[in-house]
Amino acid sequence: MSYEIVKDPIYGYIKIYDHELKIIDTPIFQRLRRIKQTTGVDYVYPCAVHTRFSHSLGVMHVAGIFTQRLLDQINGISEDDKKYYYFLMRLWGLTHDIGHGPYSHIFDEAVLEKYSTDHEEIGARILREYSEFPDKFRIGDLEISREDVAKLIGVKLIEDWPLNSEIGESDVNERILYYIGHGAYSADLIDYIIRDSYFTGAGYGNIDWQRLIYASKPYEDKVILSSRAREAFDALLLARLFMFSAVYYHRTTRAVVKVIKFFLDEACQKMDFEYYIDDIENYAELDEDVILSEPSLRDSKFRKWLIHRKIPYSRVEEQRIPIRIESSDYLDEEILTQVVRSRLPSNLKNALPKEAFFVDTPKLDMNPMFSEEFVYYQMPGHSTPVPKPVLETMFGELPKEFAIVRLYIHDDYTEYKNSIITAFKRKKGRRRTYY
Repeated sequence: MSYEIVKDPIYGYIKIYDHELKIIDTPIFQRLRRIKQTTGVDYVYPCAVHTRFSHSLGVMHVAGIFTQRLLDQINGISEDDKKYYYFLMRLWGLTHDIGHGPYSHIFDEAVLEKYSTDHEEIGARILREYSEFPDKFRIGDLEISREDVAKLIGVKLIEDWPLNSEIGESDVNERILYYIGHGAYSADLIDYIIRDSYFTGAGYGNIDWQRLIYASKPYEDKVILSSRAREAFDALLLARLFMFSAVYYHRTTRAVVKVIKFFLDEACQKMDFEYYIDDIENYAELDEDVILSEPSLRDSKFRKWLIHRKIPYSRVEEQRIPIRIESSDYLDEEILTQVVRSRLPSNLKNALPKEAFFVDTPKLDMNPMFSEEFVYYQMPGHSTPVPKPVLETMFGELPKEFAIVRLYIHDDYTEYKNSIITAFKRKKGRRRTYY
């Protein structure tokens, strides 16, 4: 079975098989070279210009290793089944982000939501509709249909996982493969933490991902982790926490994200995004340069701020708070910004334009899985897996969710700083809170 190899700074070398090249060499996949992995982060960390392209190769690589490790522990599985699951999960890893638009997740929020879709639905459509993909990917005598891969893209709950049969002659269920894509230490999570840490230089990505994979075993419809790898899992949780705090939620990064949202809101008024969204062939043309070079946006002040790196916002107040998931809805940035405006003196409520200030409330769900609340450990002396809450580390329990509440003021409106801060704060007894 022939393959190419590419050099990767994280894993050394990554194999790319011939059928995978048939995806990689298409315009719609090459487009991922022109979409940054960490939108806005490069304004703070100059080397963070790596792309969805390299991340996708990395997830494919880790997903293959993870799948192979689990399959090797299943009795009665045929070599054909092993090959099918191995290459299926590599194809999932390769294409899991293929539907991302310019500016990645910000594009989902600012544009795709207006069309009642998201990058995962777009990704599944690409697998099904893109003309340059073959209907079946052939690997020797094995065939994997594009539909087999498309059904895996965008699954958020294990109940929706399309594979639900026993593997070989064992009592292990195909649902174990769900955890490779969506588990507490999924291939996606492993790669983005390590890769983003490497390219930012933040230093939090030195996690023992191979220990996590090699300490994993399939059990019925679950993947269980040896208790001997608990330190490695705790380290991953903490690395994720620090990456969000220091990198993804950095105060300047979040100001850049806001400007990009302003820019995309303006782009929605002047560009025909339906042209790209309604026809997958056209979506292959859509990247960040297309929007930045759009003639109707040439004079946009938000565009100029982005290309000149003149982000005219300063954080003036901040508080980090642990919160309960069920009460987190009130920490909505649009609602809080409106509340602050309503508290301003009457002469300022309508006088200050929308971009004069904003409240930012990024929230981090400390459970990295979409729905699972537990990690299942193989404990000494126990014949069955022992469930432990994901957030229960060896050194204490992490909060379920925390939020950073920040107030930003445009540099041109600092003369109103005191009034805006006063409106932002709320008296609570003798204290003032920000929420």
